Order: sequence, then structure tokens, then C-alpha cells
Amino acid sequence: MPKAKFLLLAAMITCLIATGCGSSCTKTTTISTGQLSSHFDGNWKYENKELGFSLNLPNEWFLQTSLGRIQYYVPLSKNAPEDMVRQKTLSLEDAQANKGALFTVRDVMPEEGAGAAISFVLTDPQAKGEENTDLKIGSETLKGASAKTSRGTNTITVFKNYGCFDLKIFAEYTTPEQLAKIKALLASAKL
Repeated sequence: MPKAKFLLLAAMITCLIATGCGSSCTKTTTISTGQLSSHFDGNWKYENKELGFSLNLPNEWFLQTSLGRIQYYVPLSKNAPEDMVRQKTLSLEDAQANKGALFTVRDVMPEEGAGAAISFVLTDPQAKGEENTDLKIGSETLKGASAKTSRGTNTITVFKNYGCFDLKIFAEYTTPEQLAKIKALLASAKL
């Protein structure tokens, strides 16, 4: 009898981990993408009330965005259109198709060399690999993975789960000074 109870418990745990066992997540489940806005004084802020996440962005950085295949960079020292995050919600189907990029900020333009960059993406829940580092976001410390890229940059990737979605924060840097800039920016966040 104990063996049968153990097998039933193992099956239930496997079901919960693998499929969510009747989870309410469907392809049409949506989540807010939040708002990225600026004010006439040049202060930029990202806020997502559904995630409880807000972040003030430094005036000396640049917003990396695209229009079709063209990448362009908006100085955060200038006022921006209120619709910088054009898509107001994201479906789980779009997140699964890697269409959940919210925004990326960089400390320098790419032509000035490799700089610090932070990307914020909504994804479907991701399998976590080896967690060999952490990153402090506001008062919360998220576990994640660090790696060195073939381009010679370092990366830190952390996730925070929100049920059917993960918020992925991806930081890329070359020097310890750039990592310090990233940590300072993220320290002011509310998560």
C-alpha cells in the first residue's frame, strides 16, 4: 500500500510540474505590457501595474527600439511619444512565439562600442537552467544564469514568474563599470 501512495503522489507532482494540471493558461490568456512614458522634464518611467513593476530610466541612456527591421535609438533625455510600448497586452501564444519584447535600454549608442544594455521581455514560463548568479531588482533578489558570449560580452538572465508568464530581465555588459551601471539602474526598480 505505501508503494501505491508513493506512485500516486509522484504522478500528481509530475502532472503539476509538467502540465499545470488544469491550469487556466490558454493561448488566449493575456497580460498587460505596461506603459513606458516620459514627461516634459525628460524623466522616463516604465510601469506595469499588473506585474507590480516600475522602473525609472536614466536620462543619459537610450531606448533601443525598431520599426520593421530598422533599429533606432531614442535618447532618454528627450520627451517621447506616449505609445512607445505599442501593444497594450500580450497573449500567451505571442509570448510562446518570442513576440513579448517590452523594451531595451542602453547606456551608449552601438557605434560608440559595446556598452551596458538591459532588455525586458514577457515570455511563457521558461525552464530554468543552471542558476549561478543573482541580480537585485529593487528590494528583491532574482536567481539566474550568467554567461560569456562569443562577442566577448557578459550576460545575466533572470526570471520572475507571474503564473502563465515569466518576466525575463536580460543584462549585457563588458566591463565591471557597466555592470555597476546596470545594478544601479535596477536598484531603483520596484518589483
